[in-house]
Amino acid sequence: VWPEQEARRERLSRAIDVARADPPLLTTGDLLVDLPRLVEEAAAAGPVVLFHSAVVAYLEPEQRRTFDALVRSLVADGACHWISNEAQGVLPSVLREPPDPDDPRFALAVDGEVVALTHGHGRTLHWLER
Repeated sequence: VWPEQEARRERLSRAIDVARADPPLLTTGDLLVDLPRLVEEAAAAGPVVLFHSAVVAYLEPEQRRTFDALVRSLVADGACHWISNEAQGVLPSVLREPPDPDDPRFALAVDGEVVALTHGHGRTLHWLER
């Protein structure tokens, strides 16, 4: 949070209070190895929604393709739903057409299909027609 962004700082402070009141389970591991097991464990508590934003960009291109295939298989098997919010070129398989390199918006996708374009920090949301 940049120093002049008081609204974001306040929102972060409230989010930290919520997390402290009901701390989430944090697990370390290898995303590409441990994810299926973690989805299975989470399913014991109810339907699983796998959400990530600006995460897959940190994987190497081959790892991105592996992650994409892995999560698509989990969705196809009914193990989880998948909500991703990544820069358009990061998971090109979710797009309806090739990414526009001049468009800085992220692709918000549900179960591997783009539904909206977003600002990377959530300032804007542009729903796409189905």
